[in-house]
Amino acid sequence: MEYGKIPLIEYFLRLFFPPRCICCDCVLCVNTRKSVCDDCQKDIPHINRHRFDNPAGNSISNIYCAFDYEKGVRKAIHHLKFNDRPGNAKILVDMSYPLIEEYFAGVPAQLRLANSCDIAVPVPIHNKRKRERGYNQSELIARSLAKKLNIPVISRVLVKIKNTPPQSSLAKDERYKNLEGVFYVKRPHLIEGKRVLLIDDVITTGSTLEQCGKVLLESGAVCVDAFVIAVRRKLWSADGEI
Repeated sequence: MEYGKIPLIEYFLRLFFPPRCICCDCVLCVNTRKSVCDDCQKDIPHINRHRFDNPAGNSISNIYCAFDYEKGVRKAIHHLKFNDRPGNAKILVDMSYPLIEEYFAGVPAQLRLANSCDIAVPVPIHNKRKRERGYNQSELIARSLAKKLNIPVISRVLVKIKNTPPQSSLAKDERYKNLEGVFYVKRPHLIEGKRVLLIDDVITTGSTLEQCGKVLLESGAVCVDAFVIAVRRKLWSADGEI
């Protein structure tokens, strides 16, 4: 039995545990399927292109991104990472994927994202931080995206062996040095000869992706592309047009 578009049991659960907007955390209508309130939906910071080169180096062939790291998207990612909202990962992927698909609409099928990578590898966080948070947000994003791409996720092949200060707390010129020697490929045979899709939540300077891509290539990956939910606008274009 359903109430509107919502199964009756789910409807009653929502009465006691109402859904909330992933951006502003306001309570949503109990019989809605939306994850973003109307006000925040108007404020989603879209970007004009969805493929970038990495300014921090050349180990990543292509970086694909859906949103500008501002406003509602920034809040949703903050809730995911720091406010125990693991469900935001799937919702953000569901919001992002159609935009990436649209980018590939005019590209031959064999060159599209689903056919240009063999495995998905999440950017790791240190074990201490994972214990504190309860999960690695990049792994949750990777698992949701990999289902859409129909590729496996290899989540324990790339590890972070040093618990470094958060990149967001450092100056731009300190971020690359902060990550030197931090990442390690634990089981290289799992990525040898593979086209890797590296997954993260946000790209700031590109240093994290560069260091991860570097060790993956050194361990035998054929190539490394990357997918991130959001990008900092000011880092990608001097005129602000992305």
